[in-house]
Amino acid sequence: MLIRNLIKQATQVGNSENVIQYVKYLYQFEKFRNTLNLTLSIIKQTRLSFEIYQEGLVDMEEGVCKTIRSSGLNKYVIVLRRSNPYIIVHELSHMVENELNLSLEQEFLYKVYQDIEQNLKQSNILVQKIIGQIIFKEIQVYQTPKSRASELFARYFELFAWAQEVYPKDKEYLIRTQDLNRVFLATNQWKKSYLDLQIMERIDKEVKEYSDKTAFKDINKVQSSWTNKFSPGSKKIGSIFEDDN
Repeated sequence: MLIRNLIKQATQVGNSENVIQYVKYLYQFEKFRNTLNLTLSIIKQTRLSFEIYQEGLVDMEEGVCKTIRSSGLNKYVIVLRRSNPYIIVHELSHMVENELNLSLEQEFLYKVYQDIEQNLKQSNILVQKIIGQIIFKEIQVYQTPKSRASELFARYFELFAWAQEVYPKDKEYLIRTQDLNRVFLATNQWKKSYLDLQIMERIDKEVKEYSDKTAFKDINKVQSSWTNKFSPGSKKIGSIFEDDN
């Protein structure tokens, strides 16, 4: 009930039901738990809200994280034109970056490129293609190291959210969590030894108690509720990642 109540409370525009279901679903996986715990904690402080629009009604990006900076604590508005787990995870990752004031262009970016250099060539061709598209093509359009690192941080989490075991729907390509883990060895360790510790310091007491009582599920033993619905007749995805915010 905690997730339902807080997401509903935070939704200023639109219907929260799909977002509630996706957040509850993602919450069972270790990869996303701390991001969602921070989200729930900030909602309790009335510093994060959702605006959820029906697809096609508003001319905007699929998702945007608006950060309202002040001399005190930041406030965030997560705007969703299309609601699914990987877009939600992407935008909440931008919130995490801003809330923790992370300097991602330093250690995080180094860890990602270290993983690419050391591990990518041992991956299968599909994994090389997908990650190569992100790292060497799409991210390069961002003009500064800071903006590239910020986008890469969000896409790192997004990749895991549209993995075959989590939410493969709408994707032309399927990629397994274990394949991602084999590539992102150093990055995953950075998340565990640095990022997660930073987040845990900011978790609300009630949220922490709820998290402690909620068991993780082994992502490799979960059958996604959403099968891959992509078909040749549906709209082709021009870019592996559709939203640039």
